[in-house]
Order: sequence, then structure tokens, then C-alpha cells
Amino acid sequence: MPSSVSTTPPAWHRHGARALGAATVTGLGCGLLGGASLIGATPSQAAACAAGLFALAALLAWPPAPGETGRAARRPGGPAEADPLQAELATALTTAQPDRPAALILLELDGIAAIRDTQGQDGVDALVRQATERLHAAARDEDVIARIGPTEFTVLQRGGLQPEAAARFAGRLVHALSHPYTLDGRPLICGAIAGIAVAGPDLTAEALLGRAGIALERARADGQGTARFFEAGMDTALTARHSLEGALRQAAAAEEFALHYQPVFDLRSRRLMGFEALLRWSHPGRGVVSPAEFVPLLEQTGLILPVGAWVLRTACREAARWPAPVGVAVNLSPAQFRRGEVLQAVRSALAESGLAPGRLTLEITEGLLLEHTEAVLTTLEALHALGVEIALDDFGSGYSSLAYLWRFRFDTLKIDRAFVRELRRDGKAAAIIESIIGLGHSLDLRITAEGVETEEQLTALSGVGCDEVQGYLLGRPMPAAEATRLAEAMPPQGTRSAA
Repeated sequence: MPSSVSTTPPAWHRHGARALGAATVTGLGCGLLGGASLIGATPSQAAACAAGLFALAALLAWPPAPGETGRAARRPGGPAEADPLQAELATALTTAQPDRPAALILLELDGIAAIRDTQGQDGVDALVRQATERLHAAARDEDVIARIGPTEFTVLQRGGLQPEAAARFAGRLVHALSHPYTLDGRPLICGAIAGIAVAGPDLTAEALLGRAGIALERARADGQGTARFFEAGMDTALTARHSLEGALRQAAAAEEFALHYQPVFDLRSRRLMGFEALLRWSHPGRGVVSPAEFVPLLEQTGLILPVGAWVLRTACREAARWPAPVGVAVNLSPAQFRRGEVLQAVRSALAESGLAPGRLTLEITEGLLLEHTEAVLTTLEALHALGVEIALDDFGSGYSSLAYLWRFRFDTLKIDRAFVRELRRDGKAAAIIESIIGLGHSLDLRITAEGVETEEQLTALSGVGCDEVQGYLLGRPMPAAEATRLAEAMPPQGTRSAA
């Protein structure tokens, strides 16, 4: 077993963990546990630092409830310690060989919000217990494990040829924590991320914790299953990210976004079938920000819920001005499903705009179907019952399980643009596209290809029976007024909503 382990009473987790855990992550993320001078923090960041330091100290010294095991496991031949992590860090930094420094790995379970929404706090507690057991199994006798938040852990790796040893160890830990869990006999998916900092000359325990926290925040931004080392400049990047997040919050509150619309055409007739609504944001100082940069931030902060509802309302209102049956497609976030808000948001958007349900298509990705499939399918069935259409976006880029197509009747499959891009250069991409089209047609689904940029791609897609296309060749995303002019200029077509 690892030499020192921290635990906290289950009752405390249910009532106080969220507040202190949030403060811990905030303080660690700022990298300021040892003082605001570490990265030149603002007063607000220094306050976050103090909150994180207080939370860490409280978590590590929290007294055991009556009848429970204390926080520090007794090391062979030594007394129990009230502050195992700080003590072990200090010892590791002073006793490590110069060529075999210690490394600190911060681990965070990813996807807990979705599990709490469906399984409750008891389900989260059970999952965390399983995660703790996995950490014990993966660690060595000389490693130190501490739990510093509701779903956050630290692992101190003593010695090793760094950074290779820490990279291998962190990868093994993330892999161990990302295997499916079992709750009440049912499998449950929960991922993990890791931030890594390697000790160096004159680096204090507080500074090492701060660096690992900054690396963890970078891993959080990069996505599930990621392990990141602290690198010089990350603190600057983190400060910039926090600034962007603040501006994004202000934009969400004031609804300072815009929608652009990319046309979707019938491949054979070249008639306009509808538009896909795409979110755009212009930062006051930076100008236009790429959706690839700000949309993941909306997801991570939970701002996707109000912004997603705004997108639905706005897209339906603007589509109602287009001549029928030209429709609009809107992308849905997994967070909207987890919070159970998507059905009411769609109902409200349709009622307020007066748009016919058949002119609205809702696009989801395959990744959504991995999360609580039964709940997602129930919501999709309820949405279908409203009369809207459902498209499976980016098909072929993720898991592409045929079980999804069997269990739910989608209306459209959208082929991922990566296959279209390689269509004429890679015979395998062409074979996959042809297979998707054949499969889709056998299930009475329409097939839309995204990212069409050349006449050669268009000709190839036509040759394998693709139904609809969108891409820069036929139309770039455009403001609402321009989309309205295009819709009014097009001749009437059959009853069909966008895909």
C-alpha cells in the first residue's frame, strides 16, 4: 500500500465538499498557494489563492468522525501525521537525488456532474471509492496519495528518471481511472485528467503544488483523458484564459453573440434545403474568436446552457422569416441533455417563434450517446414527438456504433468532414463514405456530407449517392440578413428541413 493516505468522512463530502473543493481547485489553478507573488496575481487572484490554501489545509487536517479511521495512515515505524501531503512533499524535496527528483500529479475525475445528475451524491461517493481503490492498486509503496477535494487527488511520486517516469505514471493513473465503473450492477463511464509538476532546485512545496494545479487546468481545457506537464508560460496562458472566460460570461449575460448560417443544398438539384446555425462571438479587444476556442469554454463553465437556449430561440425566430419549407439546424450540447433542459428549451423556441416543428433539425454527436444512453434516448424520443428532426453529426469520426442507429430512428446522418477532405486522396475514405451512404439509405436516412470545398469532391459524392452537401464550395456561413436573401431568391422545393 502507499505510504500515506488521506480520507475524509463521507458525511462531510455530502455537505461541505463542493464549496471547499471548488476553492481548492481555484487556488491550485492560480498557482498561488505560496503567495500572490508567484505569478504576479491580481487582488482577486490572491484571494482565490488564500481560499485554495485554506481549503487544502482544512482537507488535509480534517478530523475523523467518531468510529472512523483518521486522515493519515500510520507509516511503518513512524507516527501518524496530521498533514501528510505537506510533510511528504517537504521530505521528498529535501531528500531526493538531483537526478531522480520527485513529481507531483494532480488527478481529477471528469464527468462527475453528469453522474451526480443521474445517480445522486450517493452514486458519486460510490464511484469515488472505486477510484480510490484503483489509485491504491496502481501506486507503489513509496508513493503518497491524498484526496484534496470531492473528486480530486494528488499522488506524490518519489524519485524516478524525470520527466519520463512521471509521464508513464500519470498516463497509467489516468487510464486506470477512466475504465468503466460499476454502480448497482450497471456500467458507468467517468474519465480523468492529470496535471504534473516535477520538483526542481529551490522549488518549494507550495510552488510545486501551484505548478501542478496550473498543469491540471491546462489538461482540463484540453479534454478528458489528458495529462499535461507544467511548462513555462502556462501561468500566462492561464491568466489569458481566465480573462477570456470573464469576457465570455459578460457576453453570455448580455447575449452579445451572433448566429451565422451555412446553407445546405440538395446535391442533385442544387436547391437550397436549409441552413445550419453556427455560433459566432466577437471579443471587445481580440475581435472575432474562433468557435474552436470559445465553445469548449462555454461547455466547461456551464455557460452553454443559457447560450444554447439563446441559440435555439434566435435560430427559430430567424428561420420563421424564411419561405417555407426552408429549415434550420441547431447543434445541441451534451450539457443541455444532462441538465434535462433541452426539451423545454425546444418547446419554448418553437412556441415563441411560430416555426413549424418540421422545419427544425437538432444535431447531436455520437459522444452524447455514450452518456446515460437511456436518458438521452428518452429525451430524443420526446423531441421527435414534437415533430422536429434529429441528425447524427460527424458520423464516422467517433464511435459509430450501429446500436445507436438501431435503438433510435435518426432522420439524417452527417458524414464527418475529415472523410470528405480525404475523399480523392485516400481510397479508404471513399470506401467508408460509400459504406455510410449505403447503410443510411438502407435505414431510410438522408445523408449529408460536410466540408465540401471542391468540384472534385462534389462529383465523387454524387457518384456514390450522397443526398445533401454543405461547405465552402456552395456557401460559406453568412449573417441572418444574407441567409434570408438567399432563401427568398431560391425557387420553391419539396418539404424538407435542414440537416
